[in-house]
Formats: sequence, C-alpha cells, structure tokens
Amino acid sequence: MSTFAAELSSRFLKNEKFKAALNHLQGCGAVSALPESVIQPHGLPDNDRLGKMLYCASVLAQSGIELHISLAQAIAFNAMLVSQDPSVLERCTAILTEIGNFPSLIYAEKRFSTKPSTLLGMIQRNVVEQLNTVEVAGTAVALTDYQRKVWGSLQSRRSLAISAPTSAGKSFLVIEHLCRDAVTIPTYVFVYIAPTRALLSEVYMKIKERLSSELGIRVTDIPTFENVSRQIFVLTQERFKALLSITSSPINLVIVDEAQNLSDGARGMILQDCIEQCYSRDQKNHVVMLAPGAQGFKAALEILGMPEVSEVSTSVSPVLQNRIVVSKTPSLNQLDFKLLNSHGCTHIGTMPCKVGLDLVESRLAAVALELGSGGGSLVYAKTPTEAAAIAGSIALSLDDIDNDELATFIKEHIHPEYHLIGMVKKGVAFHYGQMPTLLREAIEAAFRAGTIKFLVCTTTLFQGINLPARNVFISTPARGRGHSVILDPALLWNFAGRAGRMAKDIVGNVFLIDYDHWTAKPMDIFYKFTIKSALSEFVTESAKDVVTVLNKGKLESKPRDEHSRNAIASAGMLVSKSRQGVVEEYLDRIAPELNYFELQDLQRAADKASEIIQLPQHVIDGNWTLDLFALDKLMAHLVERLKNGTIDEVVPKSPADLGKKAFRHYKEIFNILFKYIKGFDKNFGGYVARIAVKWMEGKPYPVILKYEVRSERRRIVNKRNLELLNLNTIPNYKSKVFADVNPSKVIKSAFETIEDVIRFQLVQMGKAYNDILIHVFNKSGLTHKVSEVFDFALALELGVSTNTGRAFLELGLSRIAASELQRIIPDSNLDASAAREVLLSFDSSPFKLSPVILAEIDKVKSTFLAVDVLVPN
Repeated sequence: MSTFAAELSSRFLKNEKFKAALNHLQGCGAVSALPESVIQPHGLPDNDRLGKMLYCASVLAQSGIELHISLAQAIAFNAMLVSQDPSVLERCTAILTEIGNFPSLIYAEKRFSTKPSTLLGMIQRNVVEQLNTVEVAGTAVALTDYQRKVWGSLQSRRSLAISAPTSAGKSFLVIEHLCRDAVTIPTYVFVYIAPTRALLSEVYMKIKERLSSELGIRVTDIPTFENVSRQIFVLTQERFKALLSITSSPINLVIVDEAQNLSDGARGMILQDCIEQCYSRDQKNHVVMLAPGAQGFKAALEILGMPEVSEVSTSVSPVLQNRIVVSKTPSLNQLDFKLLNSHGCTHIGTMPCKVGLDLVESRLAAVALELGSGGGSLVYAKTPTEAAAIAGSIALSLDDIDNDELATFIKEHIHPEYHLIGMVKKGVAFHYGQMPTLLREAIEAAFRAGTIKFLVCTTTLFQGINLPARNVFISTPARGRGHSVILDPALLWNFAGRAGRMAKDIVGNVFLIDYDHWTAKPMDIFYKFTIKSALSEFVTESAKDVVTVLNKGKLESKPRDEHSRNAIASAGMLVSKSRQGVVEEYLDRIAPELNYFELQDLQRAADKASEIIQLPQHVIDGNWTLDLFALDKLMAHLVERLKNGTIDEVVPKSPADLGKKAFRHYKEIFNILFKYIKGFDKNFGGYVARIAVKWMEGKPYPVILKYEVRSERRRIVNKRNLELLNLNTIPNYKSKVFADVNPSKVIKSAFETIEDVIRFQLVQMGKAYNDILIHVFNKSGLTHKVSEVFDFALALELGVSTNTGRAFLELGLSRIAASELQRIIPDSNLDASAAREVLLSFDSSPFKLSPVILAEIDKVKSTFLAVDVLVPN
C-alpha cells in the first residue's frame, strides 16, 4: 500500500473532471454489453482520454484502499470493453496484475489476445501470478489477491469468518481446504453446513468428486454416524441437529456456508445451537463461517460464546457488474437505459423495440427477450406460480431448439403433461426450492451448458448455488404474493451478484425493470448482510411472548406464523437450558440488553415449565424447536396406549413390511402427530399419507404424480356428476361449473407437500415421535421393542426406506436414480461397499432408464474406476 497513492487517489475522487470522465467511460462500457441497436447519446472516449483514465487507475490500484482498488478494476474492465487498441489492452492487463485479479486477467488475455510487450512487464506478471497460484487436485489455479489472503488464513487452522461478494470464489477455497485436511489427517469428523437442499447437493457432489480417489473417507449427506475414522458430513442445520443427537463425538471442523442464516428465525436458532454444541464438545475445533458481503461477525460470535474469530473480508467483486435501470420511454415503443452507481443515474442510451411494451404485467418478459439473448439470463419471480407464468410468457416468443434430452427426462421422470416440457424445448425453464433435486440439477446443468437461455427463479437462487449468468433481470424488491413483503436489500444484492462469471467473463448486467416505480430502492447503494443471532434478537425484542409460551399462554399472532414458531423455539431452548441448570448465565449471554426484571421473568418461567414438562432431557434437547407442552401431551397419549394395549398399532414399521396396510398405518400415526403437535383435529394425515408412503417406499415421481393427477380428475368427475344429479332432481337449482384439471397445478401442489410437509414438518415431528416412543419403551422395561421402531423420519427425509436405497444415495446418486436402481437390484439390504460393487458391474442394457439417470450412474462409476486405477490391488 502506498500512502502517496492513497492520497492522490482521494484527490481524483474529488475532481469533477475525473468523475465526469469515469461516468462517461462506465456508460460506454455498459452499452458495449447491450444489443448493438442501442443508441448512445455520446461517442466513445478516444485513446487520449483512455490513457488519462488508465493512469488514474494505475494510481488507484496501488492505494490499498478497497474503494480505490474497485475503481481501478472498473476502469480497466470498461476500457477493455470499449477499446481493442493493443496499447490500451496491455495497460488494462497491467492494472489487473497490480490488483491481483488473475482469473479475470487470464480470461482477458485469451479473449483479447494480449500480453505484456516488455521484459519487465512479463517478469512482473509471471512472478505475481506464481505467488497467487495454488495446486488444486493436481491443477495449478491462479487466485485473486483476496483469495490468496483467505487461503493463507485457512492454513493457520484458526476459526475464521470469510465475507466477500457473490462470485468471489469463497466456497471453492474452503472446500479445497477441507479436502486437503481430509487427506492428511488420520482421524476426524468434518461437517459442512448448507442451509438449502439445493446448495447441499452442489457442495456434496464437489467434495465427493474431489475425494473420489480416497477410499477410506466417508462422505455423506445422511445424518447417521458410523464407526469409521474419517467422516465428512454435508448437512442442513436440521440434519446436523439430528446427527448431534445420536453421537457425542467432537466435530473437528465445522464450515457454515451462508452464515447470515443465523438470523433466519427458528432455523437460525438451530444453526446457533449446533455451533454452540460443537464448541462445547471441543473448544479447539475449527469453525469457518462464510457469508456474501457481511458484517457483525464479532458481535454474533460473542453471543454464541465463542472466542474472537479472525475475519477476512472484501467488498470488491472480481467481475464488473452493471446496474442498469430499464424503463419504457413515454409515448414511444423504446427502452431507456440509465446506469446506476453510487453517484446516482447516468443516461446511457435508448433502444427501439420490435415487441410492444405498453403492459406493465408483461414488461419483464418482454425486456428479458429484448436484452437477454446475449448470454444466460436469470429472471427473478416472487413465487413459484409467478416463475412458471413468466417462463411461459418468455417461451411464447421463442422457437424450438434441440433440448429433447431434458424434455424427455421430464416426461419420463416427472409427468408427461408437465408444462415445463414445452418451455425447455424453447430454451426456457423455471426453478424453485420445492422441485425435485435431480430436476433442479438437470435444469442448472442445462443453463450452464447454454441449452437453457432463460431461467426464471424464486429466492432459491439467492443463496449459495454457483450459477452465474451474463444477465440478471429484477422487476420488484418484494417477495411472496403481492408487494407488501420487501426483500432484505442484502439478499437482493446477493442475487444481483450472479451477474458475471469469474474466469469466464469480465462483465455482467443487472437489469432493474421500472426501478423508478419500485416501492423501495435497495439497489442505490450496496447493502451488507448483518450477522445476527435470531435467538438473541427474538428473546430481546419479544421477551413477553416467550414468557407467554413458557406459561402455556396464548399468543396474539396466528399459531403457525413465523412469530409464533420463533416464540415456541425460543421457549424450548430456554427450557432445555433450565434443565441443564445454566439458564441464568445463558440469558446473560444471549440477551444482555434485557433489564433485571425481564431476565427474572424469563428465568422463572423457564424453570417452572421445566418442572411441569415430563419429557426427559435428551428428548427436549433434540426437539426444542417444537412445542414442548404439546410433546408432553403426545408422550401421555403414548403412555396411555401402552396401558390399554393399543401401542403396537402406532409403532412405526417399514412400508415394505406393511404392504397394502402401510397407508392406514401411517395415516393413524400422522393424524396423531398433527393432532397433538400442530393442533389439527381433522384427517390431514390421510391426505399426506397417500403421498408419504409412496415417497418412503422409493416410488418414483411419475408414480406419485400420475396418481395425484388421476385422483384429482376423479374428484372433478364426481363433483360434476353430483351437480348433474342436483340439476335433474332439484327445481331451480343453479349448478356450479368445475374447470378441467390442470396437471401442472396438481404437480406443483404435490411438490410442495413432499418438500414442505413430508420432508420438513413430518421429519421434525417424526423424529420427536420416535424419540418419545423409544423413551416410553425404555422406561417401561420394554427395551426389546425399541428395535421394532422404524426410523420413518429418516425415510421421509431421504425418500427411500431400504438400506440399498440409502447406500446408493451415499455413493452420490440422486433419489430418483437410487429409487430406480432400488427396484432393479434384488437385494434390499446392501451397504455402501456392496452397492459400489453392484454399480461397477451394472449392465443397463436390459432396463429402460433415462439418459439423465444413465449419465448420473456413469459419472459415479467413472469415479470408482478412476480410484481403481490410482489404487491397484
């Protein structure tokens, strides 16, 4: 860092001529990434002006201040975009060398065919690159200066907080660090926490592939602990909580991806509890936390009771991301473009359009079509329903392309009438969290490959998944139905960060449609996530509601809304701490802002509830996010059934053992869960059981979805027949009209039931149910019956109920592929080792499997074969 350069850079930023020249250059650079039909109001800067700006950039690059470095990079990138002059390009690459952005430098050298012309320049470039290069799986990889700093910090093996914009390459480094330690350390348990199943799947496969040659390392996303010396788990916080409840083993390395989720209500509370448990088991454990553009690590970690953690952060993105405000020119069928920066908006051009732009409702799709043809485009939608509608609108204006493989996969492995099929044939798809994993991954792969040009998504893609694009389209700062719920600005910035692909491009566009009319203006300035403890925040701000729950009172909020869930989870945690005898010091740590009387009220209420509740400690510790008073009633119900001799009717059994009786069996168990835990006194368990049983059995999606569509069609036919009967028998009867069944709507509803109810709510309640049932058996001296209790919560989570199915999942196959193979393989009790041998000798020719599943099987087999070559007998 040069003090002189920093002082001179500060003077540049105050100079009006510099600011005007910078705005002009940035505007021209932004237009260069737009369609050629855009009409610019100003000409391009000449080489003299570019030379002056590049001189300024060379000074800014030596400042050491992030704002200055970011401006130096922006000048270099924009100069590359507007000029192909060799001398200009060489100076640009020299600046990228100075700031250490080697991924972009290497890309630029290839794209523009430029390299240093002097011996000194070549020496500097090569020396600095070598200093920033690390070897990853046998390949030399040049890092940015920030990545090199992170890499060095990781090698110290001290707890670390890492913060950088999306696309800065954080996860790549942390995964490589984990894998290197996995190879060199003889005994360990590592856990990588991913908040969403989509991110979990991506990280799991990266680690699995990276360690494919290491036979002695167990890499799994299933929360079952085995007696092996080296284990790596990739889990959501809920799965991690389940793992911690079945083992007391210390966790040597914990990686928390998307650490801003500490503030995510009850899920954030679970994440905090998992981290605290790991630290209490081994205070020397290594915790690494990652977040995109975040602040507040120190305060949050103090609340978690952890010592000071080193922080490595940057606000500099390795690619240029243009925020472009797009609006319709009044009275003209053209688009108006303004470049948004920290100083405001700069008009950069207009573009006549072929399609009409008058209707606000269809403008997002129209603008995406006009501007998104130059690369992959992500389009934001507030809800899954809206995502499908926007994708459908975009597809209407496009011709068919060669996407038969993906279309056939959807037909065969989802449903032949699913409306996504017609969209993917036109290079369009939608993406949301409740979609099946393999379908999501197939869509993501097609987007990366370029066969899907437009991907309309909900907030699912806002976190973690490595899916960069050339263009991002946003038309609202809201989420959910309507426009009343505004997104966290930092979350919107995280999504905007998908624009631009490090090492594959130097620029990405964030198009803000009708931004001037948004109810909020979150994109004016950069917003960081604030790392906060959801538990601390809720207990501090809603102490009275927590006391109300602890006193078995009724909250003013609705029983199942987020506030009620957070109050119940907070109360459950305090009861757990009261049972442990540490509630007073725990409250002092997590809620230091409460006054003496508030703390006393919370402590007394927690102690009183702890005395009233009869649940054992381990059941409370493993299930505190649920209503503990409700679980107490559930335990009383099971005790009563034990006394009256009806307990065997509700002991969970494997669906494979029950056959046709499985539906009735789980209908009764689910109704008990919904009645005692959720307060539902109707037959909701019956509706859920018809899907849940098929899901546990490993039935493929087509079987489940075709049944649901047929059932809905039968229901409509019955209603129409009843209406016809009423019309013929009741005088002056006004009959109702029932629309035909929309298969895609039924499919969406089934996806939501599977992901939200079966794989989340029922998994949580099912674990609590089994924990309580096993306790009742043990306390009554019926320990021999414990082995009869089927782990239906895990079967609901994974979607398979056999050991063979679980083994295929652990080998890296998706649930769809695992369930298909499970039906083919004649042994339902294979472990991972035996399943591996089956795959190695598997001949697919006698079976009708889709190309996507065959490709997945071949991919997993290829890793095995590579291992066999590397490790000969």
